[in-house]
Amino acid sequence: MSTPPSNTQPGGAPWSAPGSANGTSPGGPSRHTHKERTYNVKFGSTNPGGGAGFRGEPGGSSGGGGGADRHQGDRLIHQIERIEIRNDKDIMALAKAINHLGRELHLILGMRAEELNGVLSQYKGKWFTFGAQSRIKARLVSAHLKVSAEAAKALGVGALKMAHAFDRHFVKPEQEAKQKRNGQQARPTFTIGEN
Repeated sequence: MSTPPSNTQPGGAPWSAPGSANGTSPGGPSRHTHKERTYNVKFGSTNPGGGAGFRGEPGGSSGGGGGADRHQGDRLIHQIERIEIRNDKDIMALAKAINHLGRELHLILGMRAEELNGVLSQYKGKWFTFGAQSRIKARLVSAHLKVSAEAAKALGVGALKMAHAFDRHFVKPEQEAKQKRNGQQARPTFTIGEN
């Protein structure tokens, strides 16, 4: 009894579409020509060999890892996923967790962009010298990471805006209706230019 052929090459790239014979489909060959390697980066590891490594690479861990070796970002994402929205406190907890994650990512990505800029601005080519152009090109490269840092900042700010909108559209009307029903007078609010 023979086993069916695998849909992946030894390197892991798919070479035929599911259901096709001999790696071809009616529309022509379906070989995956874009080769890229995916690395799962593990931060904050305490490897006996020293230094943080990639999972599956020498110096990195090959397992999924437990809760002890998680990066703080992993813990924050896990916390966001676990929140079940059952009342207003859960919505506020969700907003705080997303805001915290956005601030962490903004700080980390901003620092890494500056580090990348510093390293690349000192680079001198092997076949020709970049000279002053090296600093210009380094800024162009690190600018993309800075955009990601700003996107992370927008993530945190969006969570705060969501919490404020929830308070304005749901919590405040509910409190005002409850006060009117009980015959209580609304608490005086902050005003400018009114007597």
